[in-house]
Amino acid sequence: MTADNPDAGVPALILVGTLLVDVAPPVDLGASPLGRRRMVAILGGTLSGELGTGVVLPGGADWQTLHDDGTVSIDAHYSIRLADDVVITLRSTGVRAEAGEAGEADYFRASVLLTAPPTRDDLNRSLFLSSGVRSGGTVRLDLYRVT
Repeated sequence: MTADNPDAGVPALILVGTLLVDVAPPVDLGASPLGRRRMVAILGGTLSGELGTGVVLPGGADWQTLHDDGTVSIDAHYSIRLADDVVITLRSTGVRAEAGEAGEADYFRASVLLTAPPTRDDLNRSLFLSSGVRSGGTVRLDLYRVT
């Protein structure tokens, strides 16, 4: 922000991709002082959009904590192979809360850190946010670059 341009430096969100992630049923890992723990295996999926096209590699997981108020803390780690064979890793941390009684959608938001080789250094130098929806065994994540 400068005196000449009060909007300079104000972050904006730009939609850059959509992930469709196939997930396994949750595995209950038991209670902890912070809440009930569970793990959701990442089975595969796809990426499309400005970031590129690619496939979600199986083997990642979403480590979750279910809290007494119904919210879920998420911490997902997985990899994506882009069409040009570049492999990027994704770490997503956020919160999901079930919809209220008025019919509104679940709240499912996360900060996303992408790590890539130098050929895709643009991914290493940006922060991303996601807005998600889970439907059965698929999670749809719309990815936004924070400017």
